[in-house]
Amino acid sequence: MPDFRLLDDALEEARRLGASGAEAFYQRGTGLTVKVFDGAVEKFTHSEGEGLGLRVWKGDSNGRSYTSDLSETAAREAVRAAVEALAVSPEDPHRALPDPSLFPTGSGSGEYLGTDLELVGPDLSRTSNEEKIEFALSMERLAREFDPRVRGVEVAAYSDSVDEVLLANTSGFRAGFRSTECYGYLVAIADGEGDSQTGFGFTAARSFADLDAPAAAEEAAAMAVDLLGARQVPTARVPVIVNNLNTAELLAALAGALSGEAVAKSRSFLAGRLGTGIASERVNLVDDGLMPGGFGSAPFDGEGVASRRTPVIEGGVLSTYLHNCYTASRLGFSTTANAGRASFRASIGVQPTNIRLEPGDADREALRSQMGTGLEVLELQGAHAGLNPVTGEVSLGARGLWIENGRVAHPVREVTIAGTIGEILEGIAGIGSDLRFTPLVGSVGTASVLVEGLTVSGK
Repeated sequence: MPDFRLLDDALEEARRLGASGAEAFYQRGTGLTVKVFDGAVEKFTHSEGEGLGLRVWKGDSNGRSYTSDLSETAAREAVRAAVEALAVSPEDPHRALPDPSLFPTGSGSGEYLGTDLELVGPDLSRTSNEEKIEFALSMERLAREFDPRVRGVEVAAYSDSVDEVLLANTSGFRAGFRSTECYGYLVAIADGEGDSQTGFGFTAARSFADLDAPAAAEEAAAMAVDLLGARQVPTARVPVIVNNLNTAELLAALAGALSGEAVAKSRSFLAGRLGTGIASERVNLVDDGLMPGGFGSAPFDGEGVASRRTPVIEGGVLSTYLHNCYTASRLGFSTTANAGRASFRASIGVQPTNIRLEPGDADREALRSQMGTGLEVLELQGAHAGLNPVTGEVSLGARGLWIENGRVAHPVREVTIAGTIGEILEGIAGIGSDLRFTPLVGSVGTASVLVEGLTVSGK
């Protein structure tokens, strides 16, 4: 049973100091990371931390503070700092505690919620460090065994985390949840045809038993081998297939543009587009905070609002932006339960939960056949700088396969794909059946997509 004494004391102290409302957010996390190289452990780290984040109100003013020192004295000082911040905080009627009608069932129970969401892998605490090290070593070993051209593995790593969140406020919310997450990844190196190429593979799950080392190793090794002998192609506007892992990069940028916070600040290319067609009618996008086992699932968001499933794009039409209580109030909408907190130190922002592009029914060969001749992207490079959710502009390096008449002709390197996110969305002519979730760029679920035409700049 969770211990709310720290949070209860903080709320009581806030009221004693004159706050009309208060919220206490406790977060505790432990993590482990293993990196191996050439059959030996290169790095082994264990981390843990906890802290308390506080928000207080008096009228329309709001103050905030946090502390990682959870002694009684430090916690009281943090409450006092938040209350003192009220004196210099501008009034803002949109920044308030959520209405209790938005809280989930059991929100005042003082219990852990979300037990039906499969957030905790029960085997993680029983898995020894030796087993976790062996998992990383097995990925490295299996990648080398996949093909004689795989001469090594640049990095193979395993990481996991165990987290606890407790939230209490003066509107009656008093609940928490626990979660686990583990993943492995590797970068394989292949040599041949006078060339050297790398390939990336990963596996992720809530439970250690659900990780798949052979699949991750094969993914990385096969990509490295498939790209051997890559060359540039002439600059042209051609159809492009983007595989599921790289579509996730595009979708993560789109999620940034869907944020009500970005829209309110006029920092989204989708501002003013609500209710209009922004994508091919094939595109259906959902944000689902209640997906069992989802990496972004939780019983409630960062403010205590009950999680939900939200259709975002329906038949190509933008149905809603993603909101927390503040952005919803400011823009005249209802919250979509997307209040996000990066940590107890962070202010509340807008964050997708499990955002996914609904898959189609085409396999890889069917997408290639539909495309005919064009580029199949296996890796997008420079996503942090080359994807702009404010303007929607896209300029990314890419590696992949050149397809002619539906068949692989040769691998491709050193090309740039240019266009806009809107152009990509509107040009989606096919969606694969290979839906895959990745926690690498948030919890994003995507399938491979065929885009009718993008500018590919090569030689």
